[in-house]
Amino acid sequence: MHSMIITPKPDDPEVQTLTKEFESRGYKVKYFIPSTIKVKININQFQKQFEKLDPYGALVRGFGVAPTQKIFFRLDLLNAIEEYGMKLINSRESLEIASDKFLTSIYLEKHNIPTPRTIICENANDALDSFEELGRDIVLKPLFGSKGVGITRISDKGFAENVFYTLSQLHEVFYLQEFIEHPNRDIRIFVLGNEAIAGMYRVSDNWKTNIYAGARSEPLELSKELSNLAIKAANITKTEIAGVDIVESENGLQVLEVNSIPGFTALQKVTEINLAEEIVSYFLKNANI
Repeated sequence: MHSMIITPKPDDPEVQTLTKEFESRGYKVKYFIPSTIKVKININQFQKQFEKLDPYGALVRGFGVAPTQKIFFRLDLLNAIEEYGMKLINSRESLEIASDKFLTSIYLEKHNIPTPRTIICENANDALDSFEELGRDIVLKPLFGSKGVGITRISDKGFAENVFYTLSQLHEVFYLQEFIEHPNRDIRIFVLGNEAIAGMYRVSDNWKTNIYAGARSEPLELSKELSNLAIKAANITKTEIAGVDIVESENGLQVLEVNSIPGFTALQKVTEINLAEEIVSYFLKNANI
């Protein structure tokens, strides 16, 4: 039996962990690496690379960081795969929504999920006005990206002016979010379909709580409120395998982001649940649906 993982890096430790889980069940794993794909517009040749897959689907673990045209091409590849009847988990639509902080914010707001006040614009003057509107203490985030890379807290107007006018010369989009006071920690909930599988606190020595930026994982007991909020956020962004980031504020729980390619290494350290086993089981059960 064969299965497929879509990934920019087959040697990624988490991809290898998932591969071993597939292999333990008798599957031989094929890797679909978007940056290496050459497409000839021929139905038979395009479909040939997906022959013998059982179930007829692929587990998506990313499509790589790239300039805009390459990102569109790689998303087009996922669209084309789905057009030929393959089930992707997560789907192309999910990746488009959850990978784009603007779209994620729109979906969260539309479905009444509590989330920090957010303003997105292209003009530096609009960004400065938004800085004032959001209380002169904001977090500037790249529209696309993960692991906390490029996230900056700004609470000084002079610094804001320098940053905004510099970025405007680089034709950047401004994604501005009010800073939420929190106890230097946030919460990551791992969701599979309609179930919250596990969660952790991400605890830091400063306001930035990404594991990649130096935060540490600590055990978390899932409450019904946390589980329901995370499941709802994942569902409305059409994300079957999700990492939902939640912050505790004086106004209650607020969703920061939904990750459609969630890492699980840090979470695995503080839970007894075998996350790779759960991911592969979910994929095999749902890829044919």
